[in-house]
Amino acid sequence: YGSINDPERVELDGLLYIFQRLPKGIEECRYIRLISREGFENSAFRPIVPPKRRRNSYRIDQEQMFIEMTRGRSDIYDILTHLTFMYIEAEKIRRNSEDHRGRKKRDWIMLEEIVRREDQGEEYNQDIAYTYLSTLLGRTYEETVNACRRFAKDPDVNSIFHIAYWLGKLSTDEARDSIDREISFSSALREKVGHHIYGEQWASNIKDCLAKKGMLYQPLHIISANLHSVMNSFFAAKALSQEGEELEDLARELSIESNLEMREAVRKYALNNGMYEVEDHAGTGITVQIFDTSKIDPAILPAELQWNETYVNEKKPAIIVMDYAFGEQAYETMDELLKPYESDGKKIPLNVQSVSIMGKAGILQGEKGDIMVPTAHV
Repeated sequence: YGSINDPERVELDGLLYIFQRLPKGIEECRYIRLISREGFENSAFRPIVPPKRRRNSYRIDQEQMFIEMTRGRSDIYDILTHLTFMYIEAEKIRRNSEDHRGRKKRDWIMLEEIVRREDQGEEYNQDIAYTYLSTLLGRTYEETVNACRRFAKDPDVNSIFHIAYWLGKLSTDEARDSIDREISFSSALREKVGHHIYGEQWASNIKDCLAKKGMLYQPLHIISANLHSVMNSFFAAKALSQEGEELEDLARELSIESNLEMREAVRKYALNNGMYEVEDHAGTGITVQIFDTSKIDPAILPAELQWNETYVNEKKPAIIVMDYAFGEQAYETMDELLKPYESDGKKIPLNVQSVSIMGKAGILQGEKGDIMVPTAHV
């Protein structure tokens, strides 16, 4: 990935990528413990949830971070990959901070002062700071400035000055004083890996909702996609009083980060017109929407959608939209969702008519918004 194999140049894009997916402040933690759902959600510890990997983490003290693993082995592989990347780049920063005799360079001593000022809210000369940092990152001044700006734009990530300092510091402590960085697994997590504990609870919540809403026996269509996609297709035009506007233009407008109020208006309208939300209380991180098509007025639908009113009125199909699952978790959640609903000792098979899984993994070729042509239909 990028310059990860370069012994001197820190891979800046990769560094931002992993820190957007790791809990904020993890660069300061010498001890990282991977745990299962063990009751910390009911403790006084404030959960830290990275927006691009929605898993709960808890900062136990200055040196220790606990991270919940509830998505199976793939979740563990994912975070271990990110931590390995972090440690590889930390070694580069340590080597760049030392001269040929192993003494700390002036650039490192000045970075310590910059981080101290940053933590105290004191001002410092940014141009000079970028110069010191570029030496420690093994990158050009321009590359360093661009990276600093990208990190600064994300409120869920610490500054690259802070991150570089702590990565280099802990690496130095290990190299010089044998104070090792550690990753450990709780005994409860070791017991639960490979079992469908969280997926089973998640699927039960969905089936309970279907039963309460009287939709258990209706034809079910399962879609794995971004949660906004189906909701916007049905309701955006009417909710925003923009009937007649092309669906693609509406979707593009709603995707702009500053249009939060517009997105909330669509969600509120949807909740009053046949959409139900099933919040995740099982720890999977996968929210679900259920659409009762019999409650959707065909008159509000955009022209791009075809609607067989006779079929909908007769069969009353329901659409289950689940946010993207991840790796092994995808198999687990789908496996549990397709199992019969159990109530009062009876097993009621679900009337699943179709399953559609959309999207691509971030590492695949292409850009955001590209159309992906499937190579297989199962």
